[in-house]
Amino acid sequence: MSNLAKDILFGISVADALGVPVEFKSPADINLASVQSNYQDISNRFLPFGSWNKPVGTFSDDSSLTFCTAEYLAAGETDLNDLMDRFKQWLKEGYWTTDGHTFDVGRTTLFAIENFIADYNWRTTGLNTERDNGNGSLMRIAPLLLPLLYDQTITDPYQYICDFSSVTHAHSISVDSCFIYLMYAKQLYYAKDTALAFVKMKEELGINYVKNPVFKRLFSEDFLSLSPTLFNSQGYVVGSLEIAMHSLLTTNSYEEAILQAISLGKDTDTNAAITGALAGLLYGYDSIPSHWIDPLKRKEDIEALANQLYATCTRV
Repeated sequence: MSNLAKDILFGISVADALGVPVEFKSPADINLASVQSNYQDISNRFLPFGSWNKPVGTFSDDSSLTFCTAEYLAAGETDLNDLMDRFKQWLKEGYWTTDGHTFDVGRTTLFAIENFIADYNWRTTGLNTERDNGNGSLMRIAPLLLPLLYDQTITDPYQYICDFSSVTHAHSISVDSCFIYLMYAKQLYYAKDTALAFVKMKEELGINYVKNPVFKRLFSEDFLSLSPTLFNSQGYVVGSLEIAMHSLLTTNSYEEAILQAISLGKDTDTNAAITGALAGLLYGYDSIPSHWIDPLKRKEDIEALANQLYATCTRV
């Protein structure tokens, strides 16, 4: 029996871990064959190596904060202060990391958590200027697909998504990016076809975004024909959204989608993780190459969390 939560959580964490060793590198400096083999050509890959000097299979903040979000949802909690408490534990105590040590902390996320520590009020923690539009809320938003699919009490999906993004990233560009992403994921869940889901998403949301200068490229007729090198791969939320959707729409497997996202360089782990949620949703856990899964840290914990999240959301 398919477990949507498992598809998504492993889709994210496997892709994240694959991108960690080459983060910050330019496309020309990435050996994609090495990435594809999960760095089997590197003799010390089970010891610290790569951009962050971490062993193969180490996931980053993308997965850790996604797991915090999934755990919050799985527990049936409704006070977002409890979510921010988990984020604080991640930052200060290494909660939901691979080895108890937090690394690769985004600026906006860091400041938001520090605001929470000072004030303990999730409604005032998030940053909301235009420069606060890194991909830090988009990278952890995918678990919300499950309540959006199964919880009939959610009558305003935009506001629901807005609240989860805004605990760290409160600017409308970040919120809209999360909303577009999840609405595409929802269409993808029903259509099981990337192109059809894209058409349905544009029909549903296009009137609000087709003339928006920030999102007009994504909603344009020629989006699929664009070179992905045009997209901002350095952590800007709209660039990451474009990379994830373009990578999924122009490839035919989980493996191809993740490798394409990583091949663009720079914020490789996050761009891969955001792509990985969609690819995991579409192709399923069983499509993920086993040699990518095998070295992943905390596999049993991730699977247990996925089972709990799926059980909680499907019995609503």
